[in-house]
Amino acid sequence: MRKVLIIGFVVLALISAFSFEISVFGGLELGGKNRPYVGARIGTLSAGISLMLEGYYPVASFEQLEEINIEEIQFVEIDPYLYLGIPLMGSLLYVGAAPIIIYDIKNTEFAMYQDIFHLKAGMRFGTGIIFFVEGIATMNTSFQLFDTYAVSAGVGIGF
Repeated sequence: MRKVLIIGFVVLALISAFSFEISVFGGLELGGKNRPYVGARIGTLSAGISLMLEGYYPVASFEQLEEINIEEIQFVEIDPYLYLGIPLMGSLLYVGAAPIIIYDIKNTEFAMYQDIFHLKAGMRFGTGIIFFVEGIATMNTSFQLFDTYAVSAGVGIGF
C-alpha cells in the first residue's frame, strides 16, 4: 500500500508541474518481423525536453487483438523515451530516443539490448483529447540504422 501511495503522489506532482499524457496506440513494423503491435504510454510530452514511458506488446495479427488474454502475456517491451518537442501551428512535433528494455512478466526480470536503441519522430494534435502519429527506427550506438521501422497512431488524454 505504501508503494501505491508514493506512486500516486509522484503522479500527482508530475501532473501539477508538467503537462501529462496517458495514451494507447497501435502500429505495424515495416521490416524485421512485420508484425502489428499495441501499446500504452504515460509521461510529460510537451514543448522542450520531455520524458515518456512506453510499453509495447507485439501480436501475430490484428485479428489476434480480440483474443488477447492479459494473463498469458509473458514479455513486454518497455522504452523510456527522452523527447524534444517543438510547438508548430497548434500541434507538437517531437523527436526522441530510448533504450530497448524487455520485461519478463512471469519472472519479473528486465533485460536491455546492448548498443541498440529506438529513434522516434511524431506529431501530436489536440488538447485534452489528443491524437498522434509517429515513425520509429532502430539504430545502434555507431549510428547505423537497421532495416526495422515501424509506424503507429494513437489517442490519449492530455492534462
